[in-house]
Amino acid sequence: MLLLLFTIGENKYGIKATLVKEVWPLLPLKPIHRTPDYIAGLVSIRGQVVPVIDISKLYLNKQASNRISTRIILVNIKGLNAEVHTLGIIAEHVTDTIKVEDNDAFSVGIKSEGGSLIGQEILIDDQLIHMVNVDELLQKDLYDRVFRMNVNDGN
Repeated sequence: MLLLLFTIGENKYGIKATLVKEVWPLLPLKPIHRTPDYIAGLVSIRGQVVPVIDISKLYLNKQASNRISTRIILVNIKGLNAEVHTLGIIAEHVTDTIKVEDNDAFSVGIKSEGGSLIGQEILIDDQLIHMVNVDELLQKDLYDRVFRMNVNDGN
């Protein structure tokens, strides 16, 4: 499998390339009021309104730095009823990809507050790379609030 790599703090993270739609430079965002501070805002890309999270803020409570290598990674995430939406992820040092074998990944037996597994790790040259499960980035209630704006339901 191919992973798109980025950093959060001093640690490496990866997203399966098959989940990545596009990678964009950091663009101006419109804030979404009354959401957690890791929800960075909305961006319009090719006529589609996309909610964007700051993964550094989510994981470390520290806003991503505005660097040349800071990017918005557009990924497809699955909601309830198998619906698929596009989510933007602000990440730093989005510069590398790496090919790894599927069997190189191992699950971490630690569970989040919601009860789901934290994720998988890959060990490459004595360095752990955490594989981000994009479907677990937004809790259900927040997912509903963020993506409801794309539904024309009259509310």
